[in-house]
Amino acid sequence: MGPTVPEALASGHRVCAYDRPGTIRYSGDTPVLTDRSTPVPQPRTAADVVAELHALLAAAEVPGPYLLTAHSLGGLFAQLYARTYPGDVRGIVFVDAFSATIPEMFGARWPLYRDILSAAPPGTPLDRPEAEKIDVDRSVAQVGAAGPMPAVPIVVLTKTEPFQTALPPPPGLPWEDTNRLYEQAETALVQLRPDTPQVFATGSDHYIQWHDPDLVVAATELVAHRAAE
Repeated sequence: MGPTVPEALASGHRVCAYDRPGTIRYSGDTPVLTDRSTPVPQPRTAADVVAELHALLAAAEVPGPYLLTAHSLGGLFAQLYARTYPGDVRGIVFVDAFSATIPEMFGARWPLYRDILSAAPPGTPLDRPEAEKIDVDRSVAQVGAAGPMPAVPIVVLTKTEPFQTALPPPPGLPWEDTNRLYEQAETALVQLRPDTPQVFATGSDHYIQWHDPDLVVAATELVAHRAAE
């Protein structure tokens, strides 16, 4: 198995990764809550995450502007960061990222999907009070109320395989509909900036950075190259 995305990019770039309070890390094959960040009250919003990341980068004296590579719900955070601090961002790679248009795309069935996102399997670390919980509705509203997207290059990576879950679908929302609507919402990320490529990660599910790390590395290198032009 080859290097991870951060390891591969670190050969030519300064790479920073961090743990948000209440997120999961793995000890071997066992998921545990990170103990490397100070616990904070839950739930949180994208604005909370953005403010903390901005403060962290300043405290660590990491010079910008930054190229953000964001997976899943991190897509909301990256987009809000770019809209809040446009001079600090030089590009974004969305890795099967959550689009702010998803609630609209799901329509009357959005509460069903929102409950799936918020569900914590009993007996797992995610079921503990200190585990991270994001108020998605408020976070989506924060993105909508923020300033315009800066004129930076973007690449959108999209899965081709369904979400992997052993949970039964909620009544009225088959898994095939969830996958189809989530993937359709990716179009809104592509439309954030002109000439944004959308690359489909053939054979990959939601975790493209695990199944096809080379693709994430290539997308990040492409954005870095375009940002330097």
